Amino acid sequence: MLTQIRRIRGLGVFDDYTSAANQSPFGRYNVIYGENGAGKTTISRLLGCLEAGEHPDHPDLEFTIDTQSGQLTRGASYGRRVRVFNSDFVEANIGRFDGPLRHILILGEENKEVAAELKADIATRDQRRQRLGELGPRIAKTEADKGKLFSAIAKTIGEATSGSTLRSYRKPDAEAAYAKLQATRKLSEEELDVHRTTVRQEVMAAIGAVQVPNVIGKDGRTMSALAHAARAAARARDLAGRSAQSTVIERLAANPEISSWVEEGIGVHAAHSSGRCEYCDQPMPVERLQALADHFSAEDQRLKDEIEVERADLHATMDALQRFSHKEQSALYSELRDEWRAAGERLGLAVGLLWHEMHAIDAALADKLTRRTQAYDLDIASDAAPCLAIHGEIAELASRHDSKTASFDKARDDARKALETHYLLSIREQVAEFDRELHRLKAEIDLLNEGGAGLDDPRGLQAIDTAIIENQTKVSSSHAGGEGLTKHLKQFLGRTDLKFESGAEGYSVLRRGKPARRLSEGEKTAIAFLYFLVQLKDQDFELAEGVVVIDDPISSLDASAIYQAFSFLKNETQDAKQLFILTHNFEFLRLLLNWFKSTPRAITKSYSMVLCAEHAGGRSARLAPLDRLLVEHATEYHYLFKVLHNFTSDGTIHGCYHMPNIARKVLETFLDFHVPSNRSLYQKLDETAFDQHKRTAIYKFANDLSHHTGKAFDPALVAETQKNVTYLLEMIETVAPLHFAGLKSLSEI
Repeated sequence: MLTQIRRIRGLGVFDDYTSAANQSPFGRYNVIYGENGAGKTTISRLLGCLEAGEHPDHPDLEFTIDTQSGQLTRGASYGRRVRVFNSDFVEANIGRFDGPLRHILILGEENKEVAAELKADIATRDQRRQRLGELGPRIAKTEADKGKLFSAIAKTIGEATSGSTLRSYRKPDAEAAYAKLQATRKLSEEELDVHRTTVRQEVMAAIGAVQVPNVIGKDGRTMSALAHAARAAARARDLAGRSAQSTVIERLAANPEISSWVEEGIGVHAAHSSGRCEYCDQPMPVERLQALADHFSAEDQRLKDEIEVERADLHATMDALQRFSHKEQSALYSELRDEWRAAGERLGLAVGLLWHEMHAIDAALADKLTRRTQAYDLDIASDAAPCLAIHGEIAELASRHDSKTASFDKARDDARKALETHYLLSIREQVAEFDRELHRLKAEIDLLNEGGAGLDDPRGLQAIDTAIIENQTKVSSSHAGGEGLTKHLKQFLGRTDLKFESGAEGYSVLRRGKPARRLSEGEKTAIAFLYFLVQLKDQDFELAEGVVVIDDPISSLDASAIYQAFSFLKNETQDAKQLFILTHNFEFLRLLLNWFKSTPRAITKSYSMVLCAEHAGGRSARLAPLDRLLVEHATEYHYLFKVLHNFTSDGTIHGCYHMPNIARKVLETFLDFHVPSNRSLYQKLDETAFDQHKRTAIYKFANDLSHHTGKAFDPALVAETQKNVTYLLEMIETVAPLHFAGLKSLSEI
């Protein structure tokens, strides 16, 4: 059962309600009393939406309601069926009586077994529909989450491939590519960086072949500087191992610098045909010239020439090595630049080392020129292999650069495809999990719809629906509903001119055999209320397990009909699991209170009232315990006196608006016993022994402002409200002091 309304937000006058500490818990029977417009119907709407967990007309509604099995909040469905009679029910089911009323199917007594089977089938159907209703949103959410995953990865792919031709990569592109995915390996970080760079690059000019500098020898031959350098040490060792046969002049042999000077001088003298020594201007002796010729023989001259040629070629090679260079790294694609720079640095070091080896060889050959008569070994080297290897690496990088330039569009498209594949592979596990969940949910939907061995009832949903329809035909009688309505209407109104007739589309209301027209408000209320009560017996509602809420069932009824309404209400709802009755009519309230008091103590009851206050922001309502004066006394006179006695004006129309009506009710009741006659209120008041001016003020306040005159509540009378209430209480105290003292005592307890 429902035990307490703890909190309400966003529901009419209950826009911000929290239960008070002294609010009693609900019982099995509950009565809620309040003035018209106080918020009773709002409470009935709250109770009516508990099955669904929300109200379609109040999307911002929030509530917390205690039950014996836990708390109910927005979105949580209450496990019990709830039937509500209020103005919404009248509008939804009765309307303006422009068409037939919906049939009420009542179980026949002779078909209890079929009815039990029908009930079980309906429960099974409802459970499956409820589960299907849960699975649909779950599938939608899973598909939406999967879609969000593809949208996110599509954005990542689009950003990663910016610069390529695909500038508008979207979710459908990612889904289509994923469906064709065959690769299983993601890219390494290095590969990822290379491909990211490629898709953002612009095509660059080709570098072409990387050439080794050539040298032209003294003999006119063209040769590779590195190839020449590679054999330089071997050639120098060969020259050092040779010697020229001659008659040695010991002094020249012992002094290479003198030998070089003399040899060069002989050439100068021969070139100028000089017979005299240009140094000492003396004739050169023939014997000395012959001795020098024998020392510097023809064989020696050939060796000298070869050494000088080798040195000249060596110098050319060394010059070429100093010119050995290649393009700046900025000429290459960015992914090749680091390798290009590193190879260039290593090549520079290797060329420098080779140049120093060439320089050492040159020095050794210069020494050989002065030691041509000697053959000896040279410990020298010229290793060009490192330079050749590094040059090969540079040539390979240049080739990769040129190949990319030659097929640049394909390289960029391959990079884009590789990036797309990489990022799609990164979500493979998540997509697989979504697919497994969707498969499971859809399989469950198929099982619930089609039936199968995995269910308590293996029949499909359509087969269950067919069985329900067949069993309803066996156990139901829409005519029984129509007969019950007609019978109740006759008892309720005390006449037989109105009846319900069952047709193919529902019930029609007839007056003397013809469609009823211009039904009175009382007749409409009676028909709507009786229709509701009979409907409590239909096959879709089990009264003993359900909650019944009835809001002001006597609205628009004559005073004589109140007792009939109460009788029907009591007889048709007393077996409900929980009953809520809301009313503004004190006489009807007394009937309910007397009924509740006569029930066994085991039946729990609660008595509440709705209090509505006006304030600057509007009207707000709250639930409070029903005032004990309303419970303990046969009329509301004692309670209304208490309202007047405790009234203190706040100076606003909102705070004073209801006081003239209360004052009139108290005045009428008091004068009925103080001046027992059939005279008018004015005449009775005039006979009262009280100040004439105050009597006039009381009458004008209680009479004029409690009736609709077409005029608005005069703001100037707000200030008069407290004064006139005081006058009325003063008059009662003056003419009936004992009576006043008793009422005052009750009001102050």
